[in-house]
Amino acid sequence: MENPVEKRIREEYGKLESNPSHDFMFRKLDWDSYEWQGALRGPSGTEFAGGIYHVRLLFAKEYPWEKPSFIFLTENGSFNIKTKTNARLNWKPTRKVEQAFLELIELMPECPDFKSDSEEHKDKRRDLAKISSEAAPIFGTGARQKLIDVNHQYMQSRCKEEVVVDRVGPTQMESDRRVIVEDTYNIKNSGEKRILEEYDDIKSNPSSDFTCLKLNWNPYEWQFAIRGHRGTEFDGGIYHGMVKFSEGYPSNPPSIVFLTENGCFDVQTIISLSIRQCVREALVEFIEKMATYSNGGRLHLAIESRVKAPTYGTFARQEVMDEIHQHMLRIAAPVSVPELIPPPSQTPNGTGGGSVVYNIYNIYNIGFSVVYNIYNIYNIGFSVVYNIVRENIINASNSKCVGVMDSMNGAPDVTNPMITKILCVVFIVAFWGWSYKFLT
Repeated sequence: MENPVEKRIREEYGKLESNPSHDFMFRKLDWDSYEWQGALRGPSGTEFAGGIYHVRLLFAKEYPWEKPSFIFLTENGSFNIKTKTNARLNWKPTRKVEQAFLELIELMPECPDFKSDSEEHKDKRRDLAKISSEAAPIFGTGARQKLIDVNHQYMQSRCKEEVVVDRVGPTQMESDRRVIVEDTYNIKNSGEKRILEEYDDIKSNPSSDFTCLKLNWNPYEWQFAIRGHRGTEFDGGIYHGMVKFSEGYPSNPPSIVFLTENGCFDVQTIISLSIRQCVREALVEFIEKMATYSNGGRLHLAIESRVKAPTYGTFARQEVMDEIHQHMLRIAAPVSVPELIPPPSQTPNGTGGGSVVYNIYNIYNIGFSVVYNIYNIYNIGFSVVYNIVRENIINASNSKCVGVMDSMNGAPDVTNPMITKILCVVFIVAFWGWSYKFLT
């Protein structure tokens, strides 16, 4: 009779082989039914971007009731090498090893074995990512080394390819409602059940201010986006982030991590929530807090935030963020143009001086609007061109497997809002001279 554990492992391998991932590649060992040799791609938008990290996947004899283990072979600055790790995985027997792969990749920025966020350590991890992409590690027998080299070549080829998101099937937003009720009844863990109940509430009563999607490979994390506070310089902006739940939820509060530059909250930084808050209340509160930070210099960030979703994490996560972004574009109005000055009151009777002043005001205000819209078009155009050029550089450089994403972080900020003020002053002075000659 066939061993049920080996049968389960073989079935999972067959599914992965028929539907390969952009984020990882694993190959079974002919001499060991309980081990695979694999390679993971570093999460985008982090210091691991562009890296190729080789690992051993070890199945327990009691799999799937006992979680699988990983051993990293590539220096990475996040996990120790040649040491078993699985403590951070959210595992249960109904999960698949593919979900564990994605979760492992997204644990890398948290650096479980190297707790340091200093720039020195980040630079070290960027250097390790670049080194890891250049050549596979040397490990084990000649037969194993052959698998390691094949995996490395495969991941390098994936780096070169442009990833096209397949939208033929239903989106996650469309399919979520079909599985929520069933999952709620099947889940026995009280924390996971509470998380799914909150998610069900958000999907049943959607908000025009935010949206959330759960990650299929991690029951303790959601992806979200909020719209900027209306009537402020954040208005019209789309700000992405992650909700991270702890296993003790709701006794232990969740945390928020913003991924979109916003000029208000730090990005890729954990923000702990109040223990009394549900996620819906927390997201609304974050939007309200934006109004207290509205003191200039953030309008260009709101404009840029609409161009595309931030680049972060695995391709699987990126697909979720892109879907959320398209949804938010449909419900969030474009960034509004503020008025330069309030309109002066017209004089209903008399010499008509009020009408002259009002006409001058209209000329100035139209001029300002023209300049402001030119600035907006320039700003969005720059962002689009910048992203296209950046993607081309990434694709070209990734052929050598170099983590270019990090080198782009130092790009000059040519979209400073001071440009708007200078252009407006110049335009208004020119219009003043022209209107003075015209009216006199």
